[in-house]
Amino acid sequence: MKRKLPKIMAAAIVLTFSFSAAAQTTDKRVSQKNVSENGQPSLITFSDVSTYKGTDSQKVFKEQLGLKDNQTFRKVKTETDKQGYTHEKFQLYEQGIKVEFANYTLHSENGKLVSMNGEYYNIENVKLTPALSAQEAFSRALNHTHASEYLWEKPQDAKEIGYEKPVGELVLLPDMEEQGEKRTADKVRLAYKFDIYATKPLSRGDLYIDAQTGKALFYNAAIKHLNDNVHARKFSSSENTSKAIASSKKTIVEANAATRYSGTQTIQTTLSGSSYILLDGTRGTGIQTYNSARTASYPTTNFTDTDNNWTAAEYNNTNKDNGALDAHWGAEMTYDYWSAVHGRNSYDNAGAKIKSYVHYNLIAAGYSSNNNAFWNGSVMTYGDGSGTGGFDILTSLDVAGHEIGHAVCTYTANLAYQKESGAMNEAFSDIWAACIEYRAAPTKSTWLVGEDIERRTGHVALRSMSNPKAEGQPDTYGGINWINVSCTPTSSNDYCGVHTNSGVFNHWFYVLSVGKSGTNDIGSVYNVAGIGIDKAAKIAFRLEDVYLTSNSTFANARTSGIQSAIDLYGAGSAEVIATTNAFYAIGVGAAYSGTTDTTPPSAPAGLAASGTTGTTTNLTWTASTDNVAVTGYDIYQGTTLKGSSTTTSYNVTGLTALTTYSFTVKAKDAAGNVSAASNAVSVTTTAATVSYCASQGNSTADERISKVVFGTINNTSTGTTGYENYTAVSTNAARGSAYAITITPTWASTTYNEGYAVFIDYNQDGDFSDSGETVWTKAASKTTPVTGTITIPATASLGATRLRVSMKYNAIPTACEGFSYGQVEDYTVNITASGTVEAEQIVLGLDTIETASFALYPNPVESELNVLFSEDNGYSYKIINTLGQQLGSGQVAGSIDVSKLSTGIYLIELTNGEKKIVKKFAKK
Repeated sequence: MKRKLPKIMAAAIVLTFSFSAAAQTTDKRVSQKNVSENGQPSLITFSDVSTYKGTDSQKVFKEQLGLKDNQTFRKVKTETDKQGYTHEKFQLYEQGIKVEFANYTLHSENGKLVSMNGEYYNIENVKLTPALSAQEAFSRALNHTHASEYLWEKPQDAKEIGYEKPVGELVLLPDMEEQGEKRTADKVRLAYKFDIYATKPLSRGDLYIDAQTGKALFYNAAIKHLNDNVHARKFSSSENTSKAIASSKKTIVEANAATRYSGTQTIQTTLSGSSYILLDGTRGTGIQTYNSARTASYPTTNFTDTDNNWTAAEYNNTNKDNGALDAHWGAEMTYDYWSAVHGRNSYDNAGAKIKSYVHYNLIAAGYSSNNNAFWNGSVMTYGDGSGTGGFDILTSLDVAGHEIGHAVCTYTANLAYQKESGAMNEAFSDIWAACIEYRAAPTKSTWLVGEDIERRTGHVALRSMSNPKAEGQPDTYGGINWINVSCTPTSSNDYCGVHTNSGVFNHWFYVLSVGKSGTNDIGSVYNVAGIGIDKAAKIAFRLEDVYLTSNSTFANARTSGIQSAIDLYGAGSAEVIATTNAFYAIGVGAAYSGTTDTTPPSAPAGLAASGTTGTTTNLTWTASTDNVAVTGYDIYQGTTLKGSSTTTSYNVTGLTALTTYSFTVKAKDAAGNVSAASNAVSVTTTAATVSYCASQGNSTADERISKVVFGTINNTSTGTTGYENYTAVSTNAARGSAYAITITPTWASTTYNEGYAVFIDYNQDGDFSDSGETVWTKAASKTTPVTGTITIPATASLGATRLRVSMKYNAIPTACEGFSYGQVEDYTVNITASGTVEAEQIVLGLDTIETASFALYPNPVESELNVLFSEDNGYSYKIINTLGQQLGSGQVAGSIDVSKLSTGIYLIELTNGEKKIVKKFAKK
């Protein structure tokens, strides 16, 4: 369905930062035009009367941007998204020279151009002939870097990662120091761009040298650290594959890994020779984890394991080797998040291999400590931390998600690493870290960054997205803790506070996801209805992937963030309202200015229940409608709020068996309006059931169980399958009493050694794994029959429960096992108290069982079970299944409705405070 675009989305932001103003336009084809600091359009959306097609790129550039004859836009990529939009990205050239960061993207739907956005420069009076040669500029670059060693001085190392000594690219560079002020049209400089890779001290980045004066104009630091204690540069993105591994026979195997921070997790490894290594060949072109062995290098040394069971006993050592398991699993979970949620194949969307290096020595690389991790442009790099007073080894899940998130940014918005764009670069990495943690490890603290590795006194994490001020960050643009971006970015000032100011954008994502109300640091009172982390993530990624450009500001993010929400959910939707108001909450732009909504949604219709069990039922209904948008539904059990849903279904849990409930549903919208209740639906839960684990012998051809005697159970077994269900055969067993067990084996011909085990689910929780529930075992022998004694503990639950008898060739069986030869049989034991109980065995098949004073009929029963006494002595009843679970209760008053019971055997317990009667009956 075609989405309608808004006519105007003007925002007056009365603050000291650059703003995207809504420009006046008389072009009826344009519904909205926002301009950036230099007065050029940053976002244009087109109205329904526009006839622009997606193929009209050069025409639209000339008519809407005023593209000059000596300028050209060259297409660099085309992508189509899940919403059906086609995005064509173009790079600006001035007389054949690339204008750095000047990209523009055209967005089309069904072949029609719907919007365009990017950075454009109306270049005037720029000198296009360099005064310096490339070699002279390179010498200036080296003087500026002041390193004692460079990678090109180590030809073998440089070749290993695909790096070459830079020769310099001539580009036109916009003035990068005037972010937040009006850029004038002629502030563009001809510059040489050098990719400088220093090894002592370690750094890498793109350094721009003025081609006229030799001045260093801008340094784009591309190593993005977890925090701002240390800074470094960007490494080559070339592959560094181990030749030894590549030439060996490899088999990909699933393994269990006892990680340092996330418990035992399933990972993928590869059998290489006689050992397993941390190489996953199932995702993209691979995920591999190496050991830097506390050097400042990137070797191809693998972590290995001989049996592929990566246990804590082996890896939770003083060297912190279990951190490598976190790094490997974290990279896998990061890949899976981008693939499953955003349809992206690795960070570059082309399946790039994700390599992680653990135990990297930052001190040897020239830094003050090992308390950091970073993405170096091609690989993940993890320091070991310093422990107390710093961090533990920095391989936690959110750190992996954060650092690989920087790689995603490089291949999408490519946000310049300084000032506001750099702060958003850092924030997006925190956002993706939170999303990955939320998906892969939901029990962790989603809104804290680095909580697993934190070891500093007075800190719970490195950053808090829910409360940035708790860790010294701002939560409001220009508010408390905000670092003024009117500075010259250097490593010593964290490139004008990128790690600090990121807290504002982090908080925007938190508010959008969860919702929040309050007053921010500039006095704005806000009330935001959260839309959930999944929807917020879709909006955030569309913002980063489709709309933001290298020098985007917070104001640009607001404009494009709202547009992203419109693309995904429609103009005026609850998601658009929340996105707008979340920006207002952090001090960027105005609150949503739509008309106050007082109209409630329509009542949900067609409420129905299905799949009802003893403890659950599934409710579904027809969606409500609203003048803006329905944001969710509240589910009521009677008058009690049971839960909420953003879809038209809800699974109710925690119900009691054989009980009747009434449910209704109400819809709600972003303004807090609530609909009338839906129709009521009545649900009666079924009898509770417990599922036991499977256990069986795979063959009874040579041996099986021929007889079991326990209490009144005296069962000659005729079944020949590996598992026999004799739960209809039962015996009473009193707490504190001892009972003999006899098991007789039978062999077809040859006599074999057989092992035995008997299990009773004393607490009736559906398994035999609790203490004391393996009640008797006997080592393998040819003895026949075998006998033992079982004493029922005083703590055993009363009522019917499962008794399992297992016989296994040549070994003692376990409770939940499939084995080659032997047999498993299940029976029922009814555990009773040690006091007096009048219990009568009922012969099934009779219509009436009657004594002089009591009658229970019909038996078997189909719907109504009659209970009659000669005198009314105030009896109450309980109905209990063969597992001892109570399914119903009440006062005896002639007949009891048992129509909801499943077919099977049940007990009815009758008591009047003086006497208790237990009877068995069958339900047809």
